[in-house]
Amino acid sequence: MKQGLQLLLAALMIMVGGFVGYKLLFARSDGPSVAVLDARGEVTRTRRDGSQEALSVGDELQRDDSVRVGDDSRAVLGVGDGTVLELEARSAVRVLDVDVSGLRVELEQGRVKARVRAGGVPVGVTSRGRAIYADDADFVAAVDGTGGLAVEPERGEVRVEGVEGGARDVPTGKRLSSVPGRPPVVEAVPRELLLEVGRPGQALTRQPDILVEGRTGAYAEVRVGHEGAWTSVRAGPDGRFRASVPLEEGENRVVVEARDALGNRREDEVTITRDSTAPPIGTGEVQWGP
Repeated sequence: MKQGLQLLLAALMIMVGGFVGYKLLFARSDGPSVAVLDARGEVTRTRRDGSQEALSVGDELQRDDSVRVGDDSRAVLGVGDGTVLELEARSAVRVLDVDVSGLRVELEQGRVKARVRAGGVPVGVTSRGRAIYADDADFVAAVDGTGGLAVEPERGEVRVEGVEGGARDVPTGKRLSSVPGRPPVVEAVPRELLLEVGRPGQALTRQPDILVEGRTGAYAEVRVGHEGAWTSVRAGPDGRFRASVPLEEGENRVVVEARDALGNRREDEVTITRDSTAPPIGTGEVQWGP
């Protein structure tokens, strides 16, 4: 009996030792890990269970971890030797998966820069069912607060899937802009964000509102109005927009602000005076047009 117990204990010790040895030798054989290479300012991790903590250089991320970067802050994540993901200020990503086939993250907010070298770990950046894939490219990807997505390759070519009309290949020097349910627009990267606002034929009106029309970048967000009365619209695939803005009695400084998903911004303005007691001038309406 005693000898049997000794044999059983010996067998258990061998099994435990074998398991520990296996973990030590092969713990990382299931794939690469995501490591924090740089963390400046406010950089936090939210785990699957909802707990939060500040991230530091050397920390490793797990599946379903979310990383959020605050104002005037920055984080750099690395996978293997040739893949780097940089999160700019006011950005957030969630780790969907990482293994030998690639790193996939959901871009929840803001803007990221990716660097992927041939032979390294491929990258997939997703947003609302759309996905940007690269295995040898440098690119910038960004989302706005209402579902707009933009990607600009700076080296190589990326593939964008999940957009209307089927997958698109986007080469260096081009930008793809997309919103859910609308066809993507692929165009040359502009030097700056376009903003053309039609000028009113008359600067005096009796009417309680005006129609503002113009043109900007494809799917850019446009904010039109003045203090106390703002209207937000999204430009169409051709960049055209229109918005009705209420006027107050007297002088109104009407501002037009355009911003694309990548954060490029332009602004223009015009002054319109409303005098509801004045005699009619022409049709009594003020309209803008490009």
